[in-house]
Amino acid sequence: MQALLDDERESGVQQGNALSALAEAMVLGDSAALAAARATLGRALGSDAVVDALGVASNFERMVRIADASGVELGESLTEFSADIREDLKVERPAGWAG
Repeated sequence: MQALLDDERESGVQQGNALSALAEAMVLGDSAALAAARATLGRALGSDAVVDALGVASNFERMVRIADASGVELGESLTEFSADIREDLKVERPAGWAG
């Protein structure tokens, strides 16, 4: 998890930094960074891996949007279980969210 917060740390995932760069470019909507990340990942793992990574990221984004739009909550046990991770990543519902 620390590799998500610090680009200098290794995640232990093959081409983890390239995958993180791809995900960040997708989230930010930075087309130049996305093209560069796709090229880097393609050189390292091949075009099939790029397609797979983009498919996984896109599906995750879709599921998160559906959950947010429908007001799905984490539930008590998952809220407790994930509290430290959400704190480290500074991931919370936006202020005023009425889900």
